[in-house]
Amino acid sequence: MPETIYAMPAAPEQSAGEPIYDWKWMLRALLRSWRLMLLLPALGALLAIGFVILRPSEYTASTVLNVTNLRLSASGQDTLFSESYFDPSFLDTQVQLVSSDPVILAVIDKLDLAGAMRGNAQRALKQFRSSLGVQQLRQSNLVLVSFTADNPAQAALVANAVAATYIAKLNADREQAVQSASSWLRERMRGAGPQAHIVSAALPPLDKSNLRGILIIGGAAAVGAALAMMLALIFAFLDRSIREPDQAQAVTGVECLGIVPLLRPAGSARKAGKAQASTKPPASAPAILSEAQTKPFSPLWQALRHVSVASDLSAPLVGPRSLAVTSALGGEGKTTIAANLALMAASSGRRILLVDAQLYDPALSAMLAPAATAGLAPFLDDPASGLMQHVRTDPASGLHFLPFGKAEDRAATAQILWSARMKPLFEQARDYDLIIFDMPPLVAAGDLRAAAAHIHAILLVVEWGKASAETLRAALAVGGSFRDRLIGSVINKANPDIAERLLSTETAIVARQARLGALVGRSDAA
Repeated sequence: MPETIYAMPAAPEQSAGEPIYDWKWMLRALLRSWRLMLLLPALGALLAIGFVILRPSEYTASTVLNVTNLRLSASGQDTLFSESYFDPSFLDTQVQLVSSDPVILAVIDKLDLAGAMRGNAQRALKQFRSSLGVQQLRQSNLVLVSFTADNPAQAALVANAVAATYIAKLNADREQAVQSASSWLRERMRGAGPQAHIVSAALPPLDKSNLRGILIIGGAAAVGAALAMMLALIFAFLDRSIREPDQAQAVTGVECLGIVPLLRPAGSARKAGKAQASTKPPASAPAILSEAQTKPFSPLWQALRHVSVASDLSAPLVGPRSLAVTSALGGEGKTTIAANLALMAASSGRRILLVDAQLYDPALSAMLAPAATAGLAPFLDDPASGLMQHVRTDPASGLHFLPFGKAEDRAATAQILWSARMKPLFEQARDYDLIIFDMPPLVAAGDLRAAAAHIHAILLVVEWGKASAETLRAALAVGGSFRDRLIGSVINKANPDIAERLLSTETAIVARQARLGALVGRSDAA
């Protein structure tokens, strides 16, 4: 093999590819998880609707008491009278007395509520207190006694009973206190001390006191939306998959040569003007393998043109030019990229040899020559048979294709593939302008390292949103010296959602490339 000269890739910048956590990143993260953003609020609202429908009805009745503290005052010789005395601590004490155990237990016993509350006295006391509310109305002598029950009449009955029991207790305590006084003083003391009377008796409420259903539903939806936002941001923060060119460049150390949108086979049969009518894909090729040829100036065409230019710049001064197409993992579309690149180059009049060097899964051979027995493996077993005896030629495009062929012993073929037995292939293929190899993914590290001794340039295909930066970095690390042959990467199968389409600069470039193709089509049609 003659000595070759090729361009060395620049070292990656340490700061490149790091995500910028700004408002655009947050908006992209939220829009990317739009299903989650719709699902969780809807789920929360549905659960809240079920709760509102199934929850028991509650009614709250209230009684208002006027509580005063009267004390005896002297106005002259042997003259006593009662006057009101305002004491905030006194009112706090009376509020506590209204909800005290003696009052509550007396009401429970009087109304026989222990059985209705399904429990013993202590449990009934606890349940009763949770339904009872006692509070001072602002800075006044008025005390509000409220009770909540599932029956409006029951709520009013209990609220009035609590107020009446409290008043009766005040009167009983005051009567007990004055028993030891003289008859003359006893009559005057009965008008002093804590006094309470009902200002407004409780009536059965007409409306439910439950929290309004619309507020519960709205609150549940808001909680669901907040949870969805939090999860979307967490998922986006943890997502290290390659989506942007600067991410790919930071990991590989070489420039990203383009972004290829997700190709849909159903759309590849459309005609796009006279510029496309002049070229025909191979009859045996699936339409997706000739997308760049049948749709010039498309984003795929632009990316592969960039790859072709980069490959030419890194080509050796002597000897045949060769380019290997690989990927980090399987199923990332490297075979589609290799076939499109070969057909695109062949349609320009160049002599192109496309080689299926996929030892493990020769998918290209299965698509272009499914019944072929001749190919790379038989040629390596018998180089004297001649390369052209194993090459298939497509008359429409002029593309030459070397399938993998039938390997009698796949393990033995693996030993001679990319060994010195490959030298006859390059010698007999010296008349080709470019040899393109469809290679195994990077996980087959031994194949790539062995191929690096024969190949002048390697193109890395990275599927959009599939391989993480850590996975790609690990795959490159096990490959060793073949990284010196990398000329660039291509992000394939880009399928941006509304977030990327609106906020990503790279997908905006892809959209402009697509518009360029449309402009060319309209110009040719005119």
